[in-house]
Amino acid sequence: MCRDCRAQGRSWPTGGTKRLEMSDIFICYSSSDRALAEQLVQRLRSAGWSVFLDVQTRVGERWHKAIQREMDAARAFVALWSARSVDSDYVLEEAEYGKRKGVLFPAFLERVEFPYGFSRLHTADLVGWSGEADHHGLAQLVDALRQQLGDRAATATPAAATPSPPVARSVPVLAAGQTFRDQLRSGGEGPLMVVIPAGRFLMGSPADEPERLDSEGPQHEVRIAQPFALGVHVVTFDDYDRYAEDSGREKPADQGWGRGTRPVINVSWDDAQAYCQWLGGQTGTAYRLPSEAEWEYACRAGTSTPFHFGSQMTTDQANFDGRASYNGSAKGEYRQKTVPVGSFPPNAFGLYDMHGNVWEWCRDSWHGDYRGSPDDGSAWETGSSSDRVLRGGSWFDLPGDCRAAGRGVGAPDYRGYDVGFRVCRGAPIEPLPAAPLNTAPPKR
Repeated sequence: MCRDCRAQGRSWPTGGTKRLEMSDIFICYSSSDRALAEQLVQRLRSAGWSVFLDVQTRVGERWHKAIQREMDAARAFVALWSARSVDSDYVLEEAEYGKRKGVLFPAFLERVEFPYGFSRLHTADLVGWSGEADHHGLAQLVDALRQQLGDRAATATPAAATPSPPVARSVPVLAAGQTFRDQLRSGGEGPLMVVIPAGRFLMGSPADEPERLDSEGPQHEVRIAQPFALGVHVVTFDDYDRYAEDSGREKPADQGWGRGTRPVINVSWDDAQAYCQWLGGQTGTAYRLPSEAEWEYACRAGTSTPFHFGSQMTTDQANFDGRASYNGSAKGEYRQKTVPVGSFPPNAFGLYDMHGNVWEWCRDSWHGDYRGSPDDGSAWETGSSSDRVLRGGSWFDLPGDCRAAGRGVGAPDYRGYDVGFRVCRGAPIEPLPAAPLNTAPPKR
């Protein structure tokens, strides 16, 4: 969804030091519902509140910081559920932020199923609403907001306004590079996560990269507008077995190689999705598979070479079929199985095993190239193919298959002894105060 930082209902006070007045209400919506969202904004402003609504124009350089400030300051969040918004990572992440603050007020614009984790919240009914002031669902929403905000939230003068008490967060807001584990309701902790900064990069491989495939092009710039969190390691057998025991699912086979901290294998894309849903229910936050763009951005960690450690790869750096050489690199060991996670040095973002060990499922549907792909880091889930994207290569593969731009494909029910996955989650996460690590396109 396109974003910029043009805020509605913000003003500069006259005289003295300039201070940005933040809005009372933050609207979480899909760009396809912009017309209704703008009508709702007008109705809420007529009730005396200031409202923040991002608009779909050219993205400003620092818009993600403005979005974060508005979310931090907002005393109420309104999520507009529609067929498009319930499938938008941005909308769900913003709504999750409001839910965690305990100030989320959802409303249906269309008859859709509740997004995962939001079904227990009473939801106003705006289905069929076209902007009229006397609509029952609108009155229901305004009454709920009035109980939260009061009658004259935005019209009071600064001198008369009563500061609202700070809202305690159940989950700390984290900066890029920080690691954390979410607590599980059934006991124990979830996978170790690290916050990945916002930034931009060139996705895909250049035409002159050795062993490049047509599916890795055309190379194109992608902007990751918001920080996100990614598993430091792929999901291990320890992680997955805990889920299997809690949910009553069959544990996947380990091929006799051992379980524990080895990456879970023999799991399908469908299995990975189910694990993410369970993890979300256990932690109270939305977990998912990373998009293909998020995965490559995180793998590269500011680099533009075939591997995050350079243009060659050895078996001291990753687990792959070392009997083959890539770009003149030294040959080495072929281990013929997975190794425990974290056996090799991490990349600059603190992520382990992005090259080799196991292929990793991504959220995206498979496309034969990047023509028409999103440029905002979101998952590309449209198209005729039901197959899903795999990334990173494995212990079984040649080094060229393990490149940052390398791509694999599998049916969503496919299970293999060289396939696993890594989990991802979004806001609430604090963006870096300085420029992202990779603010300029890599040199070609």
